Amino acid sequence: MTPDWLTSPFALGVYAGLVPAALFRAQLFLSRRDLDKASHSQLAQLKTLTEAFQKIQDELKDASTEKENLRVKIQGLLQSPDRQKLRLLEVLNRAEQRLTVTAPGFAPAWQTAKNEALAELEAEERGRIAPKQVLHQIMSSGSALLDRLKNGNPQSEAKSPQTGDSSQTIGS
Repeated sequence: MTPDWLTSPFALGVYAGLVPAALFRAQLFLSRRDLDKASHSQLAQLKTLTEAFQKIQDELKDASTEKENLRVKIQGLLQSPDRQKLRLLEVLNRAEQRLTVTAPGFAPAWQTAKNEALAELEAEERGRIAPKQVLHQIMSSGSALLDRLKNGNPQSEAKSPQTGDSSQTIGS
């Protein structure tokens, strides 16, 4: 039947050694394959994280550049004449508020004058009284009328009562 050499103790020992060796080799192959998969997975994850970190760093750099540009722009806008006037007005307003608190005799008179000026300005804005700027222009035109009268121009004198020049009303 079977040859003797296949059943000899040496052959049986080889068989006993080859079967576990084959199993270990198969296990090694499967382990290496799993290790390669895990390695590739970790490399892909590391690459993704690196790209995300790089993107965040770029955004941070862009944000800091934008912040610096906005800071420079704000400083430039603060240097404009209109903004300087508003800033001076704010400084004077704060100084006035501190002065009304610390100067006992000055505060009531100042608050009264300020309230009257505010009421007058609101009345001008509502159209109840003529604005002071318009009155200032009329007064300056009234001085031009006086200059014409001094020069001896009678036509100007005759026209002023008909037009109802307000410089006469202001003087009354």
